[in-house]
Amino acid sequence: MAKQSVFYSLSDLKAYLASIESLKRSTFILFTGNKDQPNEQSWCPDCNVADPVIKKCFQYLSDDAEFITCFVGDTPTWKNPQNDFRTDKEIQLKCIPTLIKWKKNKVLKEDQCADEALLQMLFED
Repeated sequence: MAKQSVFYSLSDLKAYLASIESLKRSTFILFTGNKDQPNEQSWCPDCNVADPVIKKCFQYLSDDAEFITCFVGDTPTWKNPQNDFRTDKEIQLKCIPTLIKWKKNKVLKEDQCADEALLQMLFED
């Protein structure tokens, strides 16, 4: 089973990515909207649609891969044009959910993240 990690800030995510860079493993990062307690639903409808499909496709990840979930904040935080995730030169998020194969320039955005065939191709590549 692939390793799974969760982050709630861009600075923590980037520090972690720097710390694992030498490991050379396949790293996937899902950027998604924060989830509300207790129902575990995101304020982002597309994220809620994609989430179960992504989880179903974990089976296609290699055992030595890593899957990172990074929450981008609540609605006002995400909608702010100065949000760190939007302005960071390396990340430059435009929409959520966004799933990136880190350092490979392979990206799925919005409804693509709920497409099982696309997820399988990304995870098995």
